[in-house]
This record gives sequence, C-alpha cells and structure tokens, in this order.
Amino acid sequence: MKLSSIDLNLFVVFEAIHTERNLTRAADILNVTQPAVSNALARLRAIFADPLFERRGGAMMPTPVAQSLVGPVRQALARLRTGLDQRTAFDPATSDRVFHMAMRDTSAATLLPVLARQLEEAAPHVHVQCHFVDRAEIPSELAAGTLDLAVDIPQLARSDLLSAPIFADRYVCVMRRGHPQAKKPMTFERFAGMRQIATSGRRRGRTLVEAAMARAGHGANMVLRLPTFQMAMDVVKASDLIATAPSLLARALDLVIKELPFEAPHVESLLYWHRNADSDPGSQWMRAQMLDVSAEYLKGAVSRGGRGRRT
Repeated sequence: MKLSSIDLNLFVVFEAIHTERNLTRAADILNVTQPAVSNALARLRAIFADPLFERRGGAMMPTPVAQSLVGPVRQALARLRTGLDQRTAFDPATSDRVFHMAMRDTSAATLLPVLARQLEEAAPHVHVQCHFVDRAEIPSELAAGTLDLAVDIPQLARSDLLSAPIFADRYVCVMRRGHPQAKKPMTFERFAGMRQIATSGRRRGRTLVEAAMARAGHGANMVLRLPTFQMAMDVVKASDLIATAPSLLARALDLVIKELPFEAPHVESLLYWHRNADSDPGSQWMRAQMLDVSAEYLKGAVSRGGRGRRT
C-alpha cells in the first residue's frame, strides 16, 4: 500500500473516531458534518478492506485492524502537530487554541478556579477542556497529542514523559458541622468505628486511607464508595458519614476538619507533558500558567487558613 495514494486527512478522522467512539462527536471535534465523517470512514474501510469500527451498544468500537493502526497513526500525527506548533509563535492574547488536560476532581477543584480567572485576563480566546482519563491511557494520549497536559500521581512517570511537581498534600478527616462526634477527640478506635465514605475512581481495591489503617492493624468501616471527592463532600454535609479528603480541598469547605489519629497518607501530584511537546511555545505557556496557578493557590490557602474548622 503506497502512502502517496491515501488522503492523509483520513487519518485525522480515523484518530477522532477512535478517541470519541462516536461519529457525531468526532464530527464536532473536527468541525465538519457527520456525513463527511461517515464518508471518510467508508473510504478508510475500502482502503484497508476492514470495517475498522463496529457499532456495539451505541459506541463505535475499533476492530483488531483499527487497534493495530491507531498507535502509528497517533504518533505520526503528534509529530506533525508538534512540528507545526513549534514553528508558530504563541500569543495568548489572540490565540484560540484548545488545550486538553486530564485531571482528577481534587486537582480540578484546586487549580481550575484560579486558572479560569487568569485566562480571562491573559488569554480570553483560549479554551481548556478537562477530561477524566484512565491512568493507564494518559501516556498514550499525551504521545498522540489528544492530551496536552495531565495532572496525576508520580507513579505515572515514564521515559517519554516530562513532569514538574505541582502540589503535595495530606489527608484529613472531615465531618459536617454539628456532627455528634465533632467536639470529641479523634482517637484511632473512634475513627475506625465511625461510618465512612471511601473515595476512589476504581471499582475495587483499597484507598490510601484503608491501606494506612491496615498497616496499623485495623480495618475501616466503609459503608459507601464514591468516585469523586465532590460527591463525598456533598454526602458528608448532609449526613453523619465522615470521609477523608486532601486538606487543600477540605480547607475550602464549611466542614469540621480533624487530623487523622495515625500517620496521614500523603499525595503528590505532578504536571505531565510529552517529550515531543517540550519546546512547543503554546505548551510552554500553559505549563507556566498551571505552575503559577498552583503556587498562587498554595499561597492563598496558607494565608487564608481555610474555611474548615479544625479540632
């Protein structure tokens, strides 16, 4: 098969369909009509003599042939995009670039309010789209250019990714104001016996707090498991369930904060980008904004002392 005989724009459509698993969303991302995407897919199917994507349960799922193609296609497109970006000066005041970021709800709650305020002033036409991306898929999406940046734990580190520390935090116990245990000292036995919320994006497996308690020789009375801290905080405010949460998040909420009666788990977050994007002026600018936002938030959190009441 000769590359010169293939319209390279078809690979852009192929990547969008593979990422979105939906023809309509792929069309929206590419700013074309759905019939145009369908026509491109039909041409690709003829070229490769394979369906490439098959509809299953409302999603366009890739065939084995499509899975074998997506890696090389993404790498080639990422190199092309990076090469073009590096030859284009980035002016935040006039750019309408869209930055795609992966981050968890805690990082989003911490960083995005400050970032949004800064972008309003310095880059009014720049767009930021944040996504929940499975940790195992983040490196490949950074390599493909479908993600520009990611905020995640140090375990994500690998040779083709570059990173910078963005913030470190520790866990604390939170409960609603007026909770029956709010004015009592938080002993290990009392904490272990209270009805708690486990917060994890995974369906199974111990949280950091459960693992820390297990090391101390005790289990935790987890009666509810939720995927995000925002959900957990809403339940805590409306019930007698308690939860553990990063202190930076807890300090911004109207909750009672108690230090954990054992060595509190610490969590460090890094800002990741792919090596190919290291010299991209736009990526450099956004990375600087993210690091500035983190420093400003941490400075403000220290000076404010947080809204949460410590006991």
